Amino acid sequence: MSSRGVRLIVFPLILFAAVTALTVGLAKAHLAQPSAPKAAPGGVKLGDPYRGQTVFQQTCATCHGSEGQGGGGGPQIAGTGITVAAAKAQIESPRGVMPAGLVSGQQEADVLAYLAGILPQS
Repeated sequence: MSSRGVRLIVFPLILFAAVTALTVGLAKAHLAQPSAPKAAPGGVKLGDPYRGQTVFQQTCATCHGSEGQGGGGGPQIAGTGITVAAAKAQIESPRGVMPAGLVSGQQEADVLAYLAGILPQS
């Protein structure tokens, strides 16, 4: 086989192997998946932020907006300086027009984990 024939076969194989190795390595590294904090400042126990986002969308977003930006009667919570501990206190003992008992137990821990990602860290 001529050197040109070898280049036409070997170079694409090496390139394919390199791209495949890079793709598999990046997939295993989970670079796009943020890590979930286990506790917020103040010792608030957190759950799963992905489940929390789903619960937030189903239970809280109607009033607080899809990402906590406010809107449908509830105040903005994202980027306002509210702590996770203050959000927990509001969920457990609502003041104002927020209804009681919207989330509790694991759902509350999950929503707090989601909020920990959209509230500023203090």
